[in-house]
Amino acid sequence: MKGENQILNFTHYVFIFAHPDEEIYTCNFMADLARGGKLLDVVYVTSGDYHGKEMGELREQEALEAMKLIGIPEDKVHFLRIPERELINRLQGTLTLALDSILVLKPDCIISHDFEGGHNHHDAVSFCASKISEKLDVPLYVFPAYYGWPEQRFFNQFIPPRKVTYTHELAPEQKNFKMKVMSAHKSQWGGFMEAIEQSNDQ
Repeated sequence: MKGENQILNFTHYVFIFAHPDEEIYTCNFMADLARGGKLLDVVYVTSGDYHGKEMGELREQEALEAMKLIGIPEDKVHFLRIPERELINRLQGTLTLALDSILVLKPDCIISHDFEGGHNHHDAVSFCASKISEKLDVPLYVFPAYYGWPEQRFFNQFIPPRKVTYTHELAPEQKNFKMKVMSAHKSQWGGFMEAIEQSNDQ
């Protein structure tokens, strides 16, 4: 590990993700926090229901399987169930619902997507997380997913000139663990997950 800062010094973390499967970007960090006795809640803004309600229900179950691997109990996983196709047009309502849901959790740290221009849902949730951290007066940390057009996509790195403040280096066994978490999301293999798999060595 390098880039030590205050991120390890909190007691209660809330991770805010746009869709199920996005915990793959932070799963080893989350698992380390859980093993260290930290409190974690996970909020999924949508259920990944772009292709219908049944797919959303399946992806919720996959997310719960991934959370079990990470060490987060089911009652600490919260699905806001904003329809994926409506997220951008319902941004104010999404912010209100997310804020109300997280207020009762009383975290002292929030972790969410960076605003990268790579995926409009990621950016929408990043905006909400920023507003929530301001309202709760708690620190916000963001992680990179990807940016750039598909033919020149950059994974696991921030858009310059944003500087990295903390890096979680993955040992071989941690890379294997990440693959186990990714494998929980069986519905998402056959395309994008393969690109993530290739970036696992970055």
